[in-house]
Amino acid sequence: LFVKASSFLVFNAWQKNPYPGAANALHFEFLANVNLPANTLITVAGLTGSSTIDTPSLPVTFPANDSDSSASQAVSQAVLPTVATWIQSNGTLVLKTMAESIAGSLLRFSVSIVNPACCQPAPNVFIWANLACFQTAIASLKPTALDPSVVALPGDVMENAPLFVRCPAWKLASIVPSSNRPCTDNNMKLTFQLNVPVLLSASVTLTLSGLGSISLTPSGNLTVGGGVLDQGNWSLATGTLAAAMNQRSVAAYETLWANFTLINPSDYTLYTQRDLRVTVNLCSRTSAGVTTSSITSNVSQISQVFQVTAPQFDSLSLYIGQTTSWPGASNRITVSFLPNLPLAGSDFRCSVVITLTGFSGNCNFGADGTPVALSGSGAAAFAQSGTNLSYANWSVASGGLVAPIVSPLSTFSTTVLSFTLTNGAAGQPSPFFYLSASGVRFQSSSYPLGKNTGTLVATTGIYGSAQGAMYQSISHDAEALRVQAPAFLVRSVSQLLKWPGASNTISIALMANIDLPPGAIVMVSSLDYQDGSSGAPSGAMLLGGAHASWFASSLTASNGTGAWDDVAKVLTLYVQSTMLAGATYTFNFGLVNPRCGQPASPVCVRARGIAAGCARNIIIPRQAMDPGFGSNAPLFVQPPTISFAGLVHSTPFASMSNVLTLTLQSSVRLGFGWFTPMLTLTGLTGSSTPSTSAIPVGSTFGTWSRETGTLVFPMNNQTEGVNYTYSFVLRNSACNQAPPVVSVQLSNLCFAPSAVTPMPFVACNLNGTSPLEVVGAPCGLASSSGLFTQKLVGQSTPYPGCSNTISMSFTVNVPLPAGVAMVVIDFADTVAMDVALINDNAILSGRDSSSFVGSTSVIGLNILDAGFNCSCPGSNDALIFTPAAGDSGSGAAGTYTLVNGLVTSYTITSGGSGYMVPPNVTLGGTVCNRMASLSARMSYGSAASSHGQWNANTKTLSLRPTVDLQPCQSYNLSFTVTNPVALPGGAASASLLQEAQAVTISSTGVVIAASQMAFSSYWLQALSGVAAAQGDHRPMQVQVPRFLVKSIGQSSPFPGQTNKLTVTFATNVRLPSGALIAISNLVGAMGTVRPMNDLLLTNVNFKSLLSTSSGSGTWFDCEKALVTRVGSDLACDGSSSSFSFWVQNPVAPQPCSPVRINITGITGSTAYGAGLQAQITGAASAQSAWLPTPSAGVLMDHDMTTVLSGVQGAVAGDACALRVWPASFLIKSVGQS
Repeated sequence: LFVKASSFLVFNAWQKNPYPGAANALHFEFLANVNLPANTLITVAGLTGSSTIDTPSLPVTFPANDSDSSASQAVSQAVLPTVATWIQSNGTLVLKTMAESIAGSLLRFSVSIVNPACCQPAPNVFIWANLACFQTAIASLKPTALDPSVVALPGDVMENAPLFVRCPAWKLASIVPSSNRPCTDNNMKLTFQLNVPVLLSASVTLTLSGLGSISLTPSGNLTVGGGVLDQGNWSLATGTLAAAMNQRSVAAYETLWANFTLINPSDYTLYTQRDLRVTVNLCSRTSAGVTTSSITSNVSQISQVFQVTAPQFDSLSLYIGQTTSWPGASNRITVSFLPNLPLAGSDFRCSVVITLTGFSGNCNFGADGTPVALSGSGAAAFAQSGTNLSYANWSVASGGLVAPIVSPLSTFSTTVLSFTLTNGAAGQPSPFFYLSASGVRFQSSSYPLGKNTGTLVATTGIYGSAQGAMYQSISHDAEALRVQAPAFLVRSVSQLLKWPGASNTISIALMANIDLPPGAIVMVSSLDYQDGSSGAPSGAMLLGGAHASWFASSLTASNGTGAWDDVAKVLTLYVQSTMLAGATYTFNFGLVNPRCGQPASPVCVRARGIAAGCARNIIIPRQAMDPGFGSNAPLFVQPPTISFAGLVHSTPFASMSNVLTLTLQSSVRLGFGWFTPMLTLTGLTGSSTPSTSAIPVGSTFGTWSRETGTLVFPMNNQTEGVNYTYSFVLRNSACNQAPPVVSVQLSNLCFAPSAVTPMPFVACNLNGTSPLEVVGAPCGLASSSGLFTQKLVGQSTPYPGCSNTISMSFTVNVPLPAGVAMVVIDFADTVAMDVALINDNAILSGRDSSSFVGSTSVIGLNILDAGFNCSCPGSNDALIFTPAAGDSGSGAAGTYTLVNGLVTSYTITSGGSGYMVPPNVTLGGTVCNRMASLSARMSYGSAASSHGQWNANTKTLSLRPTVDLQPCQSYNLSFTVTNPVALPGGAASASLLQEAQAVTISSTGVVIAASQMAFSSYWLQALSGVAAAQGDHRPMQVQVPRFLVKSIGQSSPFPGQTNKLTVTFATNVRLPSGALIAISNLVGAMGTVRPMNDLLLTNVNFKSLLSTSSGSGTWFDCEKALVTRVGSDLACDGSSSSFSFWVQNPVAPQPCSPVRINITGITGSTAYGAGLQAQITGAASAQSAWLPTPSAGVLMDHDMTTVLSGVQGAVAGDACALRVWPASFLIKSVGQS
């Protein structure tokens, strides 16, 4: 009998709109745990605050979207009524059921009432039924979506609670002013937003406060745009603007704007930072629950309202300048300034006036208020109303020009204003000028104007005189009202000639900065003569030039003259016609120059008796005139000097006729009727030319003294700065001589002696010689200054065993006379050389070989003393005596002298005899030591030309000239040697049999010390494996014998077939007849059935070892080698030789054979040692070609590129020697008919 209490198990409530005063749909759902009979009263209470009045028939609806199912909606419609009783005072809603509701049935319904006009929190809502013991239930909140017209607050679920009403609040409030310029219309835009709607019927007023009282807009109504507000009431005293929102209703969160215009203050200093606030009269509650009648918010200022820019002028733009600084001139003043604000315009509400002050020292503008016309790019901003004329007004009180601004000034480009005034007559500095403005407060009360410190630009118009343009302005002349003192701006003076004693023309140009009227006097002074001579007679002097007629020598004299005072050196000019300021006046007059050099005279000019404007007795003080440059300066006389004197000769060699050429340049013009100078050369000592009074010098004659070395001759007319030459001939000294010191002197005009510059003369690379310097003539024991200026040596081939041509080219810088001098070429003693000789003489060839001889030929020889230990050679052998220096002897037929072992002079006739006892004798290349009582008798023949004496011991080649060797001439000659194939000491390195050594050249008789010759590749032949880069051009550098080419190929790779093997080889060595060539390691080849037999070769120059037949070689079958010998010597030029022979291929396949080649029995010149032979073999030691082994010789190069012709299926590589294919069918086809 336990019975639960009757109650609603479910009671949920929610709403659709939280806005104040809005129509709001309230939704309810409930579920009872007992049956609810028909006519049961269900009461919902606590819905307080609504504006909906009492009604017994409040509509009840059943929205489908609020039901969980159509079944629930149908049950609710069947049980619940369509109207309910509403009681406003206690917020009660009563429904009477129309049918019984089964326990557990979920019922839903909705009613619409009006929210409170003011915000409130959600009240507690209850439900009960009029059944016995039925319990009251409190509503639970069921969060659901608000009405789509409501802007929901994210996360705020209380807005779903029934009769929860949102409090009004500002979501946005900002203001943007349109202008920060003073005195300017400022269109302000207020942007705002509320979180609740505002109904048109609510009579809401928006108030903006905090604007202050600095605006220039008076109190009154203002038009407010934006579509929400209309008229606004502006109070300047309170700084408040109030406007009704009377245009339309406003949705929540709708962004609204309102714009209105106030005039910015004229004084930027009145601004103080302030807060703006905006208020609307909407009901709200405080956090403490107190009801308020309005809401207020701070207004964000994008830029501060009424904070205006301070007007100012850009300091960099403030300039004032003028067009002329000339005294008494009409002058245009130009002012420039750049404001940061336009200071006028349709939205500018102040009248601004600018004032320019600082005028002094000029004829001012007249009475107070006198208009002054303005021009320039900014003049239009000051145009008078209704005209195009711009004026400023002269203010006596301020001493300045006052100009109201009529139209806006540019803030981007400088405003330029110009006006005209008249300069004062006296000089003055520029005063200080200031620019100020009124009508609006500027950052500074006045602004100093910068001065245009530059020079004046030439301008058009009339300023100061009819000449118009300004000239010769200087720095700061453009500063306003800077006035120059009266002066000659152009005051130049120049002359025509600078030569001593010349008739000269003085030219003058004058231009003043003030008019010189008739009666004014101009004086030119300080025309000084330092030597006290006269320039012209005192008195009237004739003037010339374009403006000579402007002047006279007195007030009553004829025009075109001036008064010359020869004592004071002053020219006085009386002005006859006005000299306009700015015009240049030119004239000239004649004077005779001083006879000696002097600097230019410091000529001055001055003027007096000038009247201009209201001034009288104006003077132009004494001013130095501008003399121009250099020699154009007045009365500058060029000091007469020798600016250059140079002497050069034609030869430095002794006793030769020497042409000496003097080059002379004077600083002044010589001759031309003024004077005839004589030229004296001193110091020409050492010449052998006898004295004479008529030695030719160019086109004239002079006097020559051999004893004093002096030459005197008259000069021709000579233009200044031009080189003139005078040539004469003297004979050189017979001996060496140092160059003498020569000087030159000119007579008649202040000339001082001058040293003559020796001009070097270079003879065949000899250091430059000076005039009358003699070289190459030792004169006794004195040394010569000769040297070999070119000294080249080289060879034709480095191939061993080959004939090699040694070539030489040399040049001397002094003469080498025949019969006196001898050239000695000295090779290193250690170098092995086999020189081709006749007797002891090398046979010479080449262009100049005939200019040299070797030793004297020995015709007969008789050894008279048995103690001589050498056998007597034949008559063709050379006999060389090597006694001590200076030995001499006498014989029956005459005398002879030996120098260094060579007979240098003799009077012995052919067939005659003489006797001597030398220390030792070289006979046929063998040194024969002298025995006691040795004597020899010899007879001499003529020396053979194109020979040079060769000393095999010292490796020297002695060349006796048959004609005088001339300096600067190249001499070329050659001789032949045979290169070694082997040397007793072996090879110098792996690649060189012998390395080259230094070669020197010297001269005796005319002593030239030994110096090293340079190696030249000019004569080197283009041979394989030869290159100058590896030193092969150096004399007697000899390569080690080696192969240049060593290739082998075959004709067939077929197994068991006859195969033609072709050998091609080349060496860098001469291969003599009999040299043996072995081809070995021919693996698998079958030559003959006998172990040793001959094979035919295709080259007849090769022979068998077994017979003398040509075109054959010997086959060694056991060793698989072929040996053949050279028949005739092979060429020594690196060219290739080849031969072919036939063998039978093996049947078994095999790769290429590692074929080798070696050469033995290479013989060479016996001069390097008897029995020496060379070989080319790869074996570690000598390998006999008779018994070749697989390791002997050098591996040959196989033919890996040739594609064999006539061999089907052959490819590159099949020509490789003894490559044998496997046996196979090359063709294997079958068919039927």
